[in-house]
Amino acid sequence: LEEGRELYHLTEAIHSSEEVVAHEERAAAGMEMFAHSQRVWADKRANPSDDLASLIAHGEIAGEPVDEIDFFLWFMLLVDAGGDTTRNLIGAGFHVLFEHPAELARLRADPTLLPTAIEELLRFTSPVIYMRRTATRDTELAGRAIAEGDKVVMYYGAANRDPVAFDEPDRLDLTRSPNPHLAFGGGGPHFCLGAHLARVEIECLMWEMLSRLEGLEPTDEPTWMPSNFIFGPTSLPVSFAAS
Repeated sequence: LEEGRELYHLTEAIHSSEEVVAHEERAAAGMEMFAHSQRVWADKRANPSDDLASLIAHGEIAGEPVDEIDFFLWFMLLVDAGGDTTRNLIGAGFHVLFEHPAELARLRADPTLLPTAIEELLRFTSPVIYMRRTATRDTELAGRAIAEGDKVVMYYGAANRDPVAFDEPDRLDLTRSPNPHLAFGGGGPHFCLGAHLARVEIECLMWEMLSRLEGLEPTDEPTWMPSNFIFGPTSLPVSFAAS
């Protein structure tokens, strides 16, 4: 549990903007995460079991054994992309629900709304702010010429509030359907590998919080991650009575 908290703080440093967290500090956080992965690598190589880390540590890629760098990149992807985004959706999602008490009451009264509610919270909060890609050929998009080699930035929050794709895009609607949001990416080879697992994790955690934490409500304003890449709170003070 303590290691999990430490990894969380490392992801915060890695994802923070350079204006707030210096490059040297973010690099040091990356090296510290590498040290965590080295310990896991050494343990799973020496003591394999049927867990995912062991399978990867003893796996192959295109007929070649996975090496320590491959394992580290997998470890960082799992912790950064697999943990930070889901955690931020929970925090930012509940903050949004607190700001929309009628929708929160609606969800508490009817937990069958959770699947569509989760999709709407993914759309509304957009935990990943942007991705950058490089154009592989000359093309044109919405009348704008893009040359081969140009860097193209995609802002998911803007796409998820696009009035062409969504009716009343700034309105939270936990029953919105269809909901073609792009919080997990726009499809194709870059679509989020963990989307299905993330949905299961979010539904389980939100249901436990809604059903077991009676009187769950905010006690203070959240603090937000100082990042232009990941959106989410670093803290969300609440009060509740455990049932």
